[in-house]
Amino acid sequence: MTRSNESQPTRRGGVIGLVLICLVVFASGCASNNDPSNWEEAIEDGTLEENFMRSCREANVGGGLNVSQVESYCGCAFDGLAQRYAEDFDDFKDAEKRLRNDPNDIDPAVRALLERCVPT
Repeated sequence: MTRSNESQPTRRGGVIGLVLICLVVFASGCASNNDPSNWEEAIEDGTLEENFMRSCREANVGGGLNVSQVESYCGCAFDGLAQRYAEDFDDFKDAEKRLRNDPNDIDPAVRALLERCVPT
């Protein structure tokens, strides 16, 4: 039992790290040639959630989660990030730029949001 509890923070940290990479890839897709200026434009493009989910799945292949857990985690992460940045797409884009420059530069609230999504 102790061994399982010790591996939990490592698994969470690994999954969070992979999602940060995924977030950068996802957000980079938002900064493509059409460069949406708000969530509505990004959603109208039709690839916002699809790109995130694909990147998240790819980032978690072979990780500590099974296929069902990856789907659940990625869905939770997307929903949480969309809610977190719902009122300020520019804040989302700023966060993406910071992450691209330094993957460890993540808002503590976003890190906590992602940690809550990790299946136990």
